[in-house]
Amino acid sequence: MKIKECFNYGKRWDIEYILEKLFNLDKIFIHLNPNYQIDKDRFMKIINLLKDNYPIEYIFNEVYFYGEKFYIEEGVLIPRDDTEILIEIANEKLKDYVKQGGKNLKIAEIGVGSGVISITLKKQFPNFNFIATDINPLALEVTKKNLQLHNLNINLYLSNLLDKIEDKIDVIISNPPYVEKEWENEKLKYEPKEAIFADDKGTYLLKKIVEEGLKREVKLIICEMGYNQKNLMEQFFKSLNLQNYSFYKDLNGND
Repeated sequence: MKIKECFNYGKRWDIEYILEKLFNLDKIFIHLNPNYQIDKDRFMKIINLLKDNYPIEYIFNEVYFYGEKFYIEEGVLIPRDDTEILIEIANEKLKDYVKQGGKNLKIAEIGVGSGVISITLKKQFPNFNFIATDINPLALEVTKKNLQLHNLNINLYLSNLLDKIEDKIDVIISNPPYVEKEWENEKLKYEPKEAIFADDKGTYLLKKIVEEGLKREVKLIICEMGYNQKNLMEQFFKSLNLQNYSFYKDLNGND
């Protein structure tokens, strides 16, 4: 099969990436050698996986987040671009804290997944103490691999929320499951359902995290939520007599 024929099977960027990863070809070679022969069977195996909505990140065990490469594998949620907004908000809040003379914050991530949030923030705030939890043992193993990849150390705990953590926590950050179960579809079928879907119209764990933060008297909670959950969460905050909260827009202008 010739390189130029491969581009009939998908978007240019995707095909270039597959050829690079599968046959160790760089982009310049790909474009200068359209008649170069590649192994059709190997190529079509990948294409057929993609047609079945199998994520390309799982195929090549890598995902890019906030400009950095991370290890990923099936069984662990794939980071999304929108979660980079969570990093931007955390950066803004934590930098303000440092400007005000704050030191030695202890930051806990609930539901660490592949570790991209804690690792990205740890790189930017190396003096803060980060810990992270997850109920999925595989997620913790993947995070360990990413910590090694990025030469960092963060204490990890197999725990529901912060049940196994007795330390004083200053900040909670989380991208918890928040999708309504009714929205399950083919595009998500290979990713872990427990990392995506939640009860109570998707807000169950968001509310649990807020309650956990109140119980521990943390300074700050930063969470990702669903685009249609602002009113539900605002009602919840008011029921707790919480007044100091903010909502932000994602890359698509959604809450």
